[in-house]
Amino acid sequence: MGRGLQRSRWMGLCVGMWMQACGGISYAFSLYSADLKQVMGYNQELIDALGTAKDIGGNVGIVSGLLIDRTSASFVLLVGGLMHLSFYSMLYLASTKQIFPTHWQMCGIIMLGTNGATWFNTAVLVTCMRNFPSDRGVVVGLLKGFIGLSGAIFTQVYTAIYAPHTGPFLLFCATFPPMVALVSMLYIRPIDPPRNKDEADDHKFTMLYITGLVLAFYLMCIILLQDFFVVRKAASQFFMFIMLLILLVPGAISLHPADGRQKIHPDTDSLFVKTPKMLKNSIRNPITVDVGHRIAELRNDGAVNNGGLPGSPSKSKLRLGSDYTLTQAVRTEDFWLLFFAMGCGTGSGLTAINNLAQMAESLNSKSIGAFVALVSVWNFLGRLGSGYISEFFMKRSGTPRPVFLLIVQALMGSAHLLFASSVPSLLYGASILVGLAHGAHWTLMVATSSELFGLKNFGALYNTLSISSTIGSYVLSVKLAGYLYDQQAAAANVRRCKGPQCFRLTFLIMALVCLIGCVALVRLVSRTRLVYRDIQRLKAASR
Repeated sequence: MGRGLQRSRWMGLCVGMWMQACGGISYAFSLYSADLKQVMGYNQELIDALGTAKDIGGNVGIVSGLLIDRTSASFVLLVGGLMHLSFYSMLYLASTKQIFPTHWQMCGIIMLGTNGATWFNTAVLVTCMRNFPSDRGVVVGLLKGFIGLSGAIFTQVYTAIYAPHTGPFLLFCATFPPMVALVSMLYIRPIDPPRNKDEADDHKFTMLYITGLVLAFYLMCIILLQDFFVVRKAASQFFMFIMLLILLVPGAISLHPADGRQKIHPDTDSLFVKTPKMLKNSIRNPITVDVGHRIAELRNDGAVNNGGLPGSPSKSKLRLGSDYTLTQAVRTEDFWLLFFAMGCGTGSGLTAINNLAQMAESLNSKSIGAFVALVSVWNFLGRLGSGYISEFFMKRSGTPRPVFLLIVQALMGSAHLLFASSVPSLLYGASILVGLAHGAHWTLMVATSSELFGLKNFGALYNTLSISSTIGSYVLSVKLAGYLYDQQAAAANVRRCKGPQCFRLTFLIMALVCLIGCVALVRLVSRTRLVYRDIQRLKAASR
């Protein structure tokens, strides 16, 4: 039975969802940032720099992206677990005054600690997308969705067990995800999908989506309950127990009668090194083989010059939809349009998320935990819903996926305007919108980049595009939000800024940044509409 589960791509997807639920702890930064600011004696610019270091670690995963195609998912998970355990433990020691690192050392500690999550994410995402090549939008929505939900999950653990002590909570954050990674090493592996799609697949995906929605709705209800009423610790512990039961449901779904006979690659038991045969098989399977070339054959325009690189579909031209290398992709306008738009949307989103605690404090709001959890729940819904909705319209009418990126970028700008209003009651709606838009950006970027540049070198491409979020977060968080906050505090001759002026200008500027991102996405939509027309024709022909 155990061996059979290891050979099930559905069990791999289920375990991947659990792993991803541990991969977004960085979204809980606001839970302990205020205490860390006090313990370390930081001003707002220094705590924002720490938040940016966290974002750099959580988004720069180029090394894991390169290694996933040269080693194995198990090795990538192992490295991620060791990094997470080592450096989050140091963060715990610093927060409890057992070690005394400098600010730059703290930035290095949190950056390397959160970088472990990129190794988890790369192993899970790349492997599961290759195991479910014809449902990549749905799979990405599920996996990226549970990353978004992890902030709310860990907030409930904090509320039920550790509140108001953030030190022991950080120790839990250091030890639990690596244990999940050890279990994941047994199940996250490349498995050949059946040549003909099993009719039960859609039912299983539906059940997994329903489970995720139930969990999100449940968390949102108890978040609001805990925010508006005094809830005893015993009640919070009961709520956490129910949450854990819901999290176990995907395991039961994966045990449902098998999705047909499937063949595991004979040499995937190798933990650390892939043979050339493994590399070839895990990249090219019966469904995805030559899809890029078939799209290229359908198209008579929109070619991108690749300088005549050897091994491309044409000696002189490489078309969108083909398998690009990272070097080939960065030579295209489409790559940089996507990169820039992601930097505007997710960079400004991370700035808002990282400053939730200080923003609530400046407005005398006590609902920091509620804002963090609402962002997390709607982050999940954005990741889940954007994958499903964009996949539906792409298959039905060939709607370019960047159209949906344009929509969520506009939503992000709207969220910043709500934050700029500084009306405490509107912060709930702003938290919902920023979570929804931020989560949707990640799912749509993953699916879009795989469709434009192929799956063969997806690990490196995805992790390079993720750097855009870090750059945007650094510029907008440290150089804008932190600087303006400290200027306002200095003008009032106080250490902590109070009032709507603390962040208003920051959010107005970030709304303008999102508008510029929308302009870039309009250009990307116009350049890729023919690609998505051909993808829709291919999928229609295969049904």
